[in-house]
This record gives sequence, C-alpha cells and structure tokens, in this order.
Amino acid sequence: MPSVRPKEVYAAIVAGGGGRLPRRYRTASLVVCADGGVARAYHAGWRPHVVVGDWDSLDFGLVNWLEQMGAERIRYPEAKDKTDSELAVDVVAERGFRTAYLLGGLGKRVDHELANLLLPRYAADRGVDLRVVAGGTLVQLVRGRVELDARVGDWVSLFSLRPHSSGIHTGGLRFPLVDGTLILGSTLGVSNEVTEEPAWVAVSEGELLAVRVRRPRPRV
Repeated sequence: MPSVRPKEVYAAIVAGGGGRLPRRYRTASLVVCADGGVARAYHAGWRPHVVVGDWDSLDFGLVNWLEQMGAERIRYPEAKDKTDSELAVDVVAERGFRTAYLLGGLGKRVDHELANLLLPRYAADRGVDLRVVAGGTLVQLVRGRVELDARVGDWVSLFSLRPHSSGIHTGGLRFPLVDGTLILGSTLGVSNEVTEEPAWVAVSEGELLAVRVRRPRPRV
C-alpha cells in the first residue's frame, strides 16, 4: 500500500543526501529543494517550486534550469544559523502545509543525518508533521497518539527524545508496551515488528521518534 494517498495535500523537501527519490512523492503540492537537492530533482525529472539555501551546490547550468522551471529562489548567506533542510521546513510551515516528507536527508555526513533525523521535532513545533524518508525507512515523531505508517512484517523502533518518556502504549506490535517507559539512549524500543494494521503508538509524557523499516517481501 502506498505511503501517500493520491488526494493527500502535502509538501516534499528534497535534500542533497543519497538514495533515489521515490516517484510517488513527485506529485507533491509543494516541492522545496534544499540547495544540493536541486541536482537530485533535475536528474530525477522533478519540477521544484521553491529552492532555498546558500547555493553553494548550484552550478550555472542548474541556475539556468531553475529559471526555465520558474522556481522561486530564496538565497541565504553561507554563514547562517540553520541548515538548508531546516530552512526548507520553515518555507513549508510558512505556506500552511501540515504534512511534509523529507527526501534525501540521509546517506552522506553523519552530522547532517543526525540533524535531519531530529527535524521532525523542530517541524512539529511549527505545526508540520514531517516524516524523513530514505528507501524503506521512514522516521516520524510521536506526540500523543500516532498511527504508524507501517504494514505487517515491518520493523519498528522507538526512541525517547526526552530524558524520560512515560505512559507509552502500543498496538499492533509483536512486543507491546503497556504504560511503558523509555529513557534517552535506551535500546529497549529497538527492532519490534508489526503484526496488525494499523499499528500505533501513544505517549502520555515526553515524545518519541518512531523508525519504520520495510521488511522485504518475498518474490512470488
């Protein structure tokens, strides 16, 4: 089952990391390229609506292409306080989108990977449900109760973003948590498995990152 419903209104942020861009997100209502993501959009045949960043990854040919596409360009100095991906989240929030997918945010430098994995928390404070997608991996924030974007057989791991996250309940997972607690740095929530759909997670105090990894389906 596709992760995105055809009529869903959402934004896609294309970063400059590794991996292929999933075709199903190219129909996003708003495509924002974070600097190096422009080259990835170009090679994948995507049409960016907005480009944001310091432009340190853009050559003359890509700049010309953006002009032909009519993309809005928002340029920042290299010495800035936010990454290009975080600036892209700001654009998404300012334009009223409540759901967004960050593509190409993983696969290069570890420091940028970690920053992008934490972006769902920043985005949530701006009213955006941001999900980080890389291949079969999807990362989403859990505040309150959240239905997981996962199917039977997928692996799910939960990580606390606070020193203590408590009152954790899960449904549809092989190893359930009932009024459970996770602490920052603990591996207790790693590598659970979806047994029923929809799988869900709820937390009363604190917040979590839920990491879904697709289990490859055997070929028939």
